[in-house]
Amino acid sequence: MIRRCLVLVAVLCASVCLGTARAGDDAPAAPAAPRTPAAIARTPDFLIGAPKVRLGVRGSWLMPRAGGDLFAFVGDQLTFEPADLRSRGVVADLAVAMGPRVDLVTGVERSSRSTNTEYRQFVASNGQPIAQTTRLQQTGVTLGLRYLPLGSGRRISRLAFIPRRVTPYVGAGATAGFYNFSQRGQFVDFADRSIFTDAFVSDGWTFGSFVQGGAELQLWKRLYVSVDGRYTWLHGALDSDFSGFDGIDLAGFRASTGFGIAF
Repeated sequence: MIRRCLVLVAVLCASVCLGTARAGDDAPAAPAAPRTPAAIARTPDFLIGAPKVRLGVRGSWLMPRAGGDLFAFVGDQLTFEPADLRSRGVVADLAVAMGPRVDLVTGVERSSRSTNTEYRQFVASNGQPIAQTTRLQQTGVTLGLRYLPLGSGRRISRLAFIPRRVTPYVGAGATAGFYNFSQRGQFVDFADRSIFTDAFVSDGWTFGSFVQGGAELQLWKRLYVSVDGRYTWLHGALDSDFSGFDGIDLAGFRASTGFGIAF
Protein backbone atom coordinates (compact mmCIF):
# COMPACT_ATOMS: atom_id res chain seq x y z
CA MET A 1 0.00 0.00 0.00
CA ILE A 2 2.81 2.43 0.87
CA ARG A 3 4.59 1.64 -2.40
CA ARG A 4 1.36 2.19 -4.35
CA CYS A 5 0.83 5.54 -2.66
CA LEU A 6 4.39 6.63 -3.46
CA VAL A 7 3.97 5.64 -7.12
CA LEU A 8 0.67 7.56 -7.30
CA VAL A 9 2.26 10.69 -5.80
CA ALA A 10 5.16 10.47 -8.26
CA VAL A 11 2.76 10.19 -11.20
CA LEU A 12 0.75 13.20 -10.00
CA CYS A 13 3.91 15.30 -9.53
CA ALA A 14 5.13 14.41 -13.02
CA SER A 15 1.75 15.36 -14.51
CA VAL A 16 1.75 18.73 -12.76
CA CYS A 17 5.33 19.54 -13.93
CA LEU A 18 4.53 18.59 -17.53
CA GLY A 19 1.39 20.72 -17.55
CA THR A 20 3.27 23.68 -16.15
CA ALA A 21 5.95 23.39 -18.84
CA ARG A 22 3.33 23.28 -21.60
CA ALA A 23 1.54 26.28 -20.13
CA GLY A 24 4.84 28.20 -20.14
CA ASP A 25 5.36 27.36 -23.82
CA ASP A 26 1.89 28.62 -24.73
CA ALA A 27 2.12 31.85 -22.73
CA PRO A 28 2.10 35.04 -24.90
CA ALA A 29 5.43 36.86 -25.37
CA ALA A 30 6.02 40.02 -23.37
CA PRO A 31 5.31 43.21 -25.38
CA ALA A 32 8.37 44.91 -26.88
CA ALA A 33 9.56 47.99 -25.10
CA PRO A 34 8.78 51.23 -26.95
CA ARG A 35 11.66 52.71 -29.00
CA THR A 36 13.34 55.64 -27.38
CA PRO A 37 14.69 58.67 -29.35
CA ALA A 38 18.22 57.39 -28.74
CA ALA A 39 17.34 53.99 -30.24
CA ILE A 40 15.74 55.63 -33.25
CA ALA A 41 18.84 57.81 -33.79
CA ARG A 42 21.01 54.64 -33.91
CA THR A 43 18.88 53.20 -36.72
CA PRO A 44 20.40 54.09 -40.13
CA ASP A 45 17.01 54.67 -41.80
CA PHE A 46 15.73 57.24 -39.29
CA LEU A 47 16.56 60.81 -38.33
CA ILE A 48 15.33 62.76 -35.33
CA GLY A 49 13.25 65.36 -37.15
CA ALA A 50 13.48 66.57 -40.74
CA PRO A 51 16.76 68.35 -41.68
CA LYS A 52 16.42 72.13 -41.74
CA VAL A 53 19.78 73.09 -43.31
CA ARG A 54 21.91 71.52 -46.04
CA LEU A 55 25.49 72.54 -46.72
CA GLY A 56 27.17 71.35 -49.93
CA VAL A 57 30.48 71.67 -51.77
CA ARG A 58 30.77 70.67 -55.44
CA GLY A 59 33.16 70.75 -58.32
CA SER A 60 31.75 72.40 -61.44
CA TRP A 61 32.34 72.46 -65.19
CA LEU A 62 31.42 75.70 -66.98
CA MET A 63 30.48 75.66 -70.66
CA PRO A 64 30.05 79.33 -71.69
CA ARG A 65 27.96 80.40 -74.64
CA ALA A 66 30.55 83.08 -75.56
CA GLY A 67 28.23 84.88 -77.98
CA GLY A 68 28.14 88.54 -78.96
CA ASP A 69 30.39 90.61 -81.20
CA LEU A 70 33.38 90.58 -78.81
CA PHE A 71 33.93 86.84 -78.98
CA ALA A 72 32.99 86.83 -82.67
CA PHE A 73 35.79 89.36 -83.35
CA VAL A 74 38.28 87.50 -81.16
CA GLY A 75 37.43 84.21 -82.87
CA ASP A 76 37.77 85.79 -86.33
CA GLN A 77 41.18 87.36 -85.69
CA LEU A 78 42.73 84.84 -83.29
CA THR A 79 42.91 81.07 -82.97
CA PHE A 80 40.11 81.15 -80.44
CA GLU A 81 36.97 79.03 -80.06
CA PRO A 82 34.21 79.38 -77.44
CA ALA A 83 35.12 75.90 -76.19
CA ASP A 84 38.53 77.30 -75.16
CA LEU A 85 36.80 79.07 -72.25
CA ARG A 86 35.36 75.89 -70.74
CA SER A 87 36.66 75.81 -67.20
CA ARG A 88 36.60 73.94 -63.91
CA GLY A 89 35.34 75.64 -60.78
CA VAL A 90 34.17 75.12 -57.23
CA VAL A 91 30.70 75.77 -55.76
CA ALA A 92 29.58 76.09 -52.14
CA ASP A 93 25.90 76.49 -51.30
CA LEU A 94 23.58 76.61 -48.32
CA ALA A 95 19.93 75.46 -48.44
CA VAL A 96 17.40 76.32 -45.73
CA ALA A 97 14.06 74.49 -45.65
CA MET A 98 11.14 76.91 -45.98
CA GLY A 99 8.57 74.12 -46.03
CA PRO A 100 8.22 70.38 -46.74
CA ARG A 101 9.00 70.91 -50.45
CA VAL A 102 10.60 74.36 -50.77
CA ASP A 103 14.18 75.41 -49.96
CA LEU A 104 15.81 78.83 -49.97
CA VAL A 105 19.27 78.39 -51.49
CA THR A 106 22.27 80.72 -51.65
CA GLY A 107 25.70 79.91 -53.03
CA VAL A 108 29.07 81.10 -54.28
CA GLU A 109 30.93 79.85 -57.36
CA ARG A 110 34.43 80.53 -58.69
CA SER A 111 35.92 79.56 -62.05
CA SER A 112 38.92 80.59 -64.14
CA ARG A 113 40.34 79.72 -67.57
CA SER A 114 43.34 80.86 -69.61
CA THR A 115 44.04 79.91 -73.21
CA ASN A 116 46.94 80.73 -75.55
CA THR A 117 46.01 82.29 -78.88
CA GLU A 118 47.71 83.78 -81.94
CA TYR A 119 46.69 85.72 -85.04
CA ARG A 120 45.24 83.64 -87.82
CA GLN A 121 46.40 85.82 -90.74
CA PHE A 122 49.47 87.65 -89.42
CA VAL A 123 52.95 86.58 -88.35
CA ALA A 124 55.95 88.53 -87.12
CA SER A 125 58.74 89.59 -89.48
CA ASN A 126 60.82 86.63 -88.31
CA GLY A 127 58.03 84.22 -89.16
CA GLN A 128 57.05 83.61 -85.56
CA PRO A 129 53.39 83.72 -84.48
CA ILE A 130 51.98 86.84 -82.83
CA ALA A 131 50.81 85.29 -79.58
CA GLN A 132 48.63 86.33 -76.64
CA THR A 133 47.01 84.83 -73.56
CA THR A 134 43.23 85.23 -73.24
CA ARG A 135 41.82 84.78 -69.75
CA LEU A 136 38.33 84.81 -68.21
CA GLN A 137 37.69 84.66 -64.45
CA GLN A 138 34.21 84.59 -62.92
CA THR A 139 32.83 84.72 -59.39
CA GLY A 140 29.09 84.35 -58.91
CA VAL A 141 26.74 84.76 -55.96
CA THR A 142 23.27 83.22 -56.29
CA LEU A 143 19.99 83.38 -54.40
CA GLY A 144 16.96 81.35 -55.37
CA LEU A 145 14.20 78.91 -54.50
CA ARG A 146 14.35 75.16 -54.98
CA TYR A 147 11.23 72.99 -55.30
CA LEU A 148 11.28 69.30 -54.29
CA PRO A 149 8.29 67.68 -56.07
CA LEU A 150 8.57 64.45 -54.04
CA GLY A 151 9.66 66.08 -50.81
CA SER A 152 12.81 65.21 -48.89
CA GLY A 153 11.26 62.32 -46.94
CA ARG A 154 8.35 61.38 -44.69
CA ARG A 155 7.60 61.80 -41.02
CA ILE A 156 6.37 58.62 -39.31
CA SER A 157 6.02 59.99 -35.78
CA ARG A 158 6.54 63.15 -33.81
CA LEU A 159 10.29 62.41 -33.69
CA ALA A 160 11.16 59.94 -36.47
CA PHE A 161 11.80 61.11 -40.04
CA ILE A 162 12.77 58.86 -42.97
CA PRO A 163 14.74 60.77 -45.68
CA ARG A 164 14.30 59.86 -49.32
CA ARG A 165 17.11 57.92 -50.97
CA VAL A 166 16.85 60.12 -54.08
CA THR A 167 15.49 63.67 -53.92
CA PRO A 168 15.00 65.42 -57.29
CA TYR A 169 14.53 69.18 -57.48
CA VAL A 170 14.09 72.14 -59.81
CA GLY A 171 14.73 75.79 -59.08
CA ALA A 172 15.27 79.33 -60.27
CA GLY A 173 16.67 82.58 -58.94
CA ALA A 174 18.91 85.61 -59.39
CA THR A 175 22.68 85.82 -59.66
CA ALA A 176 25.28 88.56 -59.31
CA GLY A 177 28.59 87.91 -61.02
CA PHE A 178 31.99 89.58 -61.04
CA TYR A 179 34.09 88.93 -64.15
CA ASN A 180 37.62 89.70 -65.29
CA PHE A 181 38.43 89.36 -68.99
CA SER A 182 41.95 90.07 -70.23
CA GLN A 183 44.21 89.65 -73.24
CA ARG A 184 47.97 90.03 -72.74
CA GLY A 185 50.73 89.68 -75.30
CA GLN A 186 51.47 90.94 -78.80
CA PHE A 187 48.94 92.65 -81.05
CA VAL A 188 48.74 94.09 -84.55
CA ASP A 189 47.99 97.78 -85.19
CA PHE A 190 45.70 97.57 -88.21
CA ALA A 191 46.54 101.17 -89.17
CA ASP A 192 50.19 100.50 -90.05
CA ARG A 193 50.50 96.72 -89.49
CA SER A 194 53.02 97.26 -86.68
CA ILE A 195 53.28 94.86 -83.76
CA PHE A 196 53.12 96.08 -80.19
CA THR A 197 52.97 94.51 -76.72
CA ASP A 198 50.09 95.44 -74.44
CA ALA A 199 47.41 94.22 -72.03
CA PHE A 200 43.68 94.78 -72.51
CA VAL A 201 41.58 94.27 -69.37
CA SER A 202 37.93 94.67 -68.45
CA ASP A 203 36.15 93.73 -65.25
CA GLY A 204 32.98 94.53 -63.35
CA TRP A 205 29.75 93.32 -61.82
CA THR A 206 26.76 92.09 -63.74
CA PHE A 207 23.34 90.73 -62.78
CA GLY A 208 21.15 88.04 -64.27
CA SER A 209 19.00 84.98 -63.62
CA PHE A 210 19.28 81.21 -63.69
CA VAL A 211 17.27 77.99 -63.79
CA GLN A 212 18.45 74.67 -62.41
CA GLY A 213 17.59 71.03 -61.92
CA GLY A 214 19.23 68.12 -60.17
CA ALA A 215 18.99 65.44 -57.50
CA GLU A 216 20.47 64.46 -54.16
CA LEU A 217 21.35 60.83 -53.36
CA GLN A 218 21.56 59.80 -49.72
CA LEU A 219 24.79 57.95 -48.92
CA TRP A 220 24.35 57.52 -45.17
CA LYS A 221 21.99 59.26 -42.78
CA ARG A 222 22.90 62.95 -43.16
CA LEU A 223 25.56 62.56 -45.87
CA TYR A 224 24.53 62.86 -49.52
CA VAL A 225 25.96 63.33 -53.00
CA SER A 226 24.37 65.80 -55.42
CA VAL A 227 24.26 66.31 -59.18
CA ASP A 228 23.22 69.76 -60.45
CA GLY A 229 22.72 71.40 -63.85
CA ARG A 230 22.23 75.14 -64.19
CA TYR A 231 21.86 77.63 -67.05
CA THR A 232 22.69 81.27 -66.29
CA TRP A 233 21.91 84.40 -68.28
CA LEU A 234 24.53 87.13 -67.75
CA HIS A 235 25.68 90.04 -69.92
CA GLY A 236 28.22 92.61 -68.72
CA ALA A 237 29.44 96.00 -69.86
CA LEU A 238 33.05 96.41 -71.10
CA ASP A 239 35.67 98.93 -70.06
CA SER A 240 37.36 101.40 -72.41
CA ASP A 241 40.03 98.86 -73.44
CA PHE A 242 37.28 97.12 -75.43
CA SER A 243 35.31 100.16 -76.60
CA GLY A 244 33.10 99.65 -79.62
CA PHE A 245 31.73 96.27 -78.56
CA ASP A 246 28.22 95.72 -77.23
CA GLY A 247 29.41 94.04 -74.02
CA ILE A 248 30.54 90.59 -72.96
CA ASP A 249 28.30 87.54 -73.04
CA LEU A 250 28.75 85.53 -69.82
CA ALA A 251 25.79 83.19 -70.23
CA GLY A 252 26.33 79.46 -70.15
CA PHE A 253 25.62 76.05 -68.70
CA ARG A 254 27.19 74.77 -65.48
CA ALA A 255 27.27 71.12 -64.44
CA SER A 256 28.43 70.22 -60.94
CA THR A 257 28.63 67.30 -58.55
CA GLY A 258 29.85 66.92 -54.98
CA PHE A 259 28.98 66.12 -51.39
CA GLY A 260 26.82 67.68 -48.74
CA ILE A 261 25.62 67.24 -45.19
CA ALA A 262 22.19 67.87 -43.67
CA PHE A 263 21.56 69.32 -40.21
